[in-house]
Amino acid sequence: MAEKAIWRAGFEVEVVLGHLNIPRFQRELEAGGAMDRASHAYCQAVAALLRQHTGRRWMAPRRSSSKPGYYVISEYGLDPLYWPEDRLAGVELLTPPLPLPEADSVRREIIRAIDEIDGEFNFWPSDVTADCAWHINIDPGEEHNLDPEAFIVGVDELLLLSRNDRLFSKYAGLQRHSVGFSVLRHLDQDPQGKLLRPTLPILLSAHAGRGKSFAANFDKLLRGYLELRHFSAASFFDGPSLIEQLERILPAMEVPFNQTALLGDLFFKKFMVLATWLASTRERISWQVGPFNLMQAEGLVSFDDAPIGTILFDGSAELHLHGRKRYDHIAALRGFELPDVAEAVALLALDLAELRNFGAARKPSSSKVFQNEIVRLANVLKADPELSSDHQLAAVRALAASEPSSTAR
Repeated sequence: MAEKAIWRAGFEVEVVLGHLNIPRFQRELEAGGAMDRASHAYCQAVAALLRQHTGRRWMAPRRSSSKPGYYVISEYGLDPLYWPEDRLAGVELLTPPLPLPEADSVRREIIRAIDEIDGEFNFWPSDVTADCAWHINIDPGEEHNLDPEAFIVGVDELLLLSRNDRLFSKYAGLQRHSVGFSVLRHLDQDPQGKLLRPTLPILLSAHAGRGKSFAANFDKLLRGYLELRHFSAASFFDGPSLIEQLERILPAMEVPFNQTALLGDLFFKKFMVLATWLASTRERISWQVGPFNLMQAEGLVSFDDAPIGTILFDGSAELHLHGRKRYDHIAALRGFELPDVAEAVALLALDLAELRNFGAARKPSSSKVFQNEIVRLANVLKADPELSSDHQLAAVRALAASEPSSTAR
């Protein structure tokens, strides 16, 4: 058996806390309500309580630090406007990278501490906790074998995001969305993919999404780790072990770099199906964007002249597909070029078709005709067992357990 990476994980988990039974914060809550952003004094108080309950050296630095540690910082991305009256501030808890068993132990310590400090508010689903995220930063010790191509072809992000109720979030974009436009544009000119297939690894690595708008933030590879933004705070408090949470990610990253061809074949095969679907529907997709208003233009996307979604444009485009009600959005894709609206519709149709095959409940499209096209695409995918999420996982596990080939790519 090949020697495997020794994976480590560090956390960033967001929580929304109350007055901590500290008179100063009780008075602040009564007088002014929730803080727009947690004060440094509040973060210091949370750190002191975490030190008391866990025995670890939690701190609240005034400035961000590149040195790993146990930190409490203000979380400015949480909106306190509609919080319950007993909620005062949102904070983010950061841990250093630790071997997975130890990281899970620290996670349990944090769970117990939050329960004792603030009760069970963060443990239960609500409109407030739905906005809280859990980011997992992973690295394989000294090996740093983090390959964007292996992740893109080997990890079913759609399933992970669906299970964590993070699907189509502004800060959890799919890598498939990032690379899909280039793949579909190429297949439009090279329908059999004769030129694309041999160069697919290069294309995927070149167009991999980077930054905090993607669930897999490849920007952090320069620091030797990968930031995973697929997980909700609810999964932190009430989810399975880290090994189970990461069961679709770590094996894909352990596939020897010169044995990802099979996974690339499956990825390519699925996009060939999607390209065929798009070729048959492209002329039925249309859109119009109105004049700019406050630096943004808005318009409609239609299928057979019936509206199916809203498009926003402010230099880059953002597409929201509608359910039966216009503002009942069922899917979204951001950060693409305006001429690529048809490709964006196709990528979201693929998402919705696969969610249908997962059995994940999604509301139907506002257009019965377009919904029928999604069902047609879902049936084509379902007819080929090799295109299923389960088959991908089985292939990943088999390849991850294999000996690396002696011939480098």
